[in-house]
Amino acid sequence: MREVKLDPNHLQRWDQRVREGQAVAARCGAAERDARGEGGAQLSYNAGISACEKVTLWQQALSLLDEMREVKLELDIISYSSGISACEKGEQWQRALALLIDMREAVLEPDTISYNAGVSACEKGEQWQQGLALLREMWEAKLEPNVISYNAGIRACQKKGQWHWALSLISEMWEASVEPDAISYSAGVSACANGARCLQALSLLREMQLIIFGPGFTADVFVINMSEQGRQWKQVLPLVTEVRDSIIA
Repeated sequence: MREVKLDPNHLQRWDQRVREGQAVAARCGAAERDARGEGGAQLSYNAGISACEKVTLWQQALSLLDEMREVKLELDIISYSSGISACEKGEQWQRALALLIDMREAVLEPDTISYNAGVSACEKGEQWQQGLALLREMWEAKLEPNVISYNAGIRACQKKGQWHWALSLISEMWEASVEPDAISYSAGVSACANGARCLQALSLLREMQLIIFGPGFTADVFVINMSEQGRQWKQVLPLVTEVRDSIIA
């Protein structure tokens, strides 16, 4: 792999721009609060938190949330959701869940975007049980998980070889009239491969063939995973090849 060398001067300039952006956001918020009341300042801070989220600056996003509390500005759903998304992109699942708890304590109901970011944070942190718990909370809150919600949950199960739960989520998607996509099936197949469940993986591949009709790369990935894990992949290779060839045909 080619080594990438970063220019220290470039990094220093980037850090300086970030700091300047924070200062501008704070000053704009104070000015607008004086001129127009809390609403303008809240918008400014939310924009700053959202900007931090987009470039994975989760520490700065949390700092802006703290500043809002210090100056007695009300945090709304946008404030929290942007903060949770920043933590998700920064792979800070514990902080993401803490913000969800803060929302409830502030008598704010998390929306689908908030929950999706939380489930995705759990997926990146390999916390499959926490991710499934958030999906259950969504149903309890009368929020219907969408394909993004489910895919994050399936990927969380995939990383820990929780093939049974991954397949359960795919079945639940159909029951909830949420159609699985290629990401859903690929993660499900990988979960079965990680759990050494050859037949279940092949069944899922066939289902993917009929519904998605995509390329056969998932079958190849499955065989590679099985060979790397030292399983009896030669026994299932003809079946996988059959599924792959029928997809390509």
